[in-house]
Amino acid sequence: MWNLLLLEDEPFVRRSIRQAVNWEALGFRVVAEAEDGSEAWGLMQAQQVDVVLSDIMMPIMNGIELIRMAKQNGHEAEFVMLTCVNEFEYARLALQYGAVGYLLKASMDVEELQAILLKIKQSLIKKRDQRTRAPMFNLYHKIWRSIHGLEEMEQKEDEEGLPPLPAYVRLFVGSANNVLSGNDQMIGLFNTNCRDKLLVHRFVSWGIETIFVWSDEKDIPLTSFPMQLTSTPWQTSDSLIEGWVSLLQEMGRTWYELDPSLRTMGGLQVENVAWKKEPLILSQFEAAQWAECEKSLQTVWHCFKKQQMAVVMVKKAADRLDKSFARLSNQSPAGKAAWAAVESHGQALEQLINRVRHYSNHRMKETLTDHPEVNKIIEYVNRHYDKELTLKGMAKYVNMGEQYLSGLFKKKTGEQFIQYVQRIRIERACYCLAETELRVAEICEQVGFVHLNYFLKQFKKWTGVTPSEFRESKKAERKKRLDAEEM
Repeated sequence: MWNLLLLEDEPFVRRSIRQAVNWEALGFRVVAEAEDGSEAWGLMQAQQVDVVLSDIMMPIMNGIELIRMAKQNGHEAEFVMLTCVNEFEYARLALQYGAVGYLLKASMDVEELQAILLKIKQSLIKKRDQRTRAPMFNLYHKIWRSIHGLEEMEQKEDEEGLPPLPAYVRLFVGSANNVLSGNDQMIGLFNTNCRDKLLVHRFVSWGIETIFVWSDEKDIPLTSFPMQLTSTPWQTSDSLIEGWVSLLQEMGRTWYELDPSLRTMGGLQVENVAWKKEPLILSQFEAAQWAECEKSLQTVWHCFKKQQMAVVMVKKAADRLDKSFARLSNQSPAGKAAWAAVESHGQALEQLINRVRHYSNHRMKETLTDHPEVNKIIEYVNRHYDKELTLKGMAKYVNMGEQYLSGLFKKKTGEQFIQYVQRIRIERACYCLAETELRVAEICEQVGFVHLNYFLKQFKKWTGVTPSEFRESKKAERKKRLDAEEM
């Protein structure tokens, strides 16, 4: 309901106006009456007033002075002026100050008043939505990140810039591919007489759409319920986080195609198993061990299902692995949108394995030459870059003369053998610096360098920066990317 103040110095006229309109049917309630502008201004400061239906000519403070004072003090109430036949100049002045319209008292047209009030109501709803959307979205974003373990939720009842939360909220969650398209459709699910009391916001992340329906009144009934959504009952705004988590858990059971009656594990599982298995998966990919790489992915996906990992974390793992595979293959990844649109756990695994096969086909075509012995050496280096590698050893491996192999390798690859080995090692070091928390000394050893100082010298020679500088730049890039993706 929108609050209306009735301002008229003649009691009979004031009573007639109040009785002429079914205020509640229009979505309004008369919360106060006043006889002059000064009294009305005091009431407007003491309580929430959305609309003022005001006479123009009154003692002490007239309607023109009141509307001017309200606007100067930043009050957002809408004004409708009541005027007599000889007061049109004052009515025009009121419109200049921001009044929505005016009505003749002598020939009060109830239908005209109702039309103006309905117009005002639509304007109030639009202003409310615009005023609350940005700060409320920031709140949803913080909660979303906190329940997925990305940041801690600040324990502040009143976030800076956040309007007071309505008393009650009902949440709906579903795939962004299938959710009802507009807020009007969502509001249309509720009882007709209550729709003006609802405030609707949508939040989408990683293909999951959450719709928040707010109200200061509890248990507004639904007239229909879309099958593609799950929902909480009406709950207090204080239990917003718990309600959201419960819906995401329920969505997870559908995602994993689990028995709906299966007990949900405590909380929302957000520890990402893929991080622990990722070095093995990527080393298998780099070594062209495609079958082993696929088996490792299947193992990780089985762990996700067993632990009922949060859907978002599974999608993020798939996206991150895909980007790593793409980077190692010098190809473009599928992109966040492709993973956000995935509808099931099995579909995500199938899509990721297909990406591995796509990249493997490209890598085989890109890295291999038209010489079988050179190809044999390339494959060996890609698998054993962390071991001691020499041209002499490779000549023995392919049963060739060392000098002949040196010239042949340069001719077929465009690089000297030692340059090729160094490049592979530095590329692997770059990946470890960007995607793991391993210490620089550990990375040096893992990629095949014996001495740390030599590694530092070679790394700067190839990249232009130190390992620490490279890591910090990648952290900054990742943070910027993640912040953009969460919006």
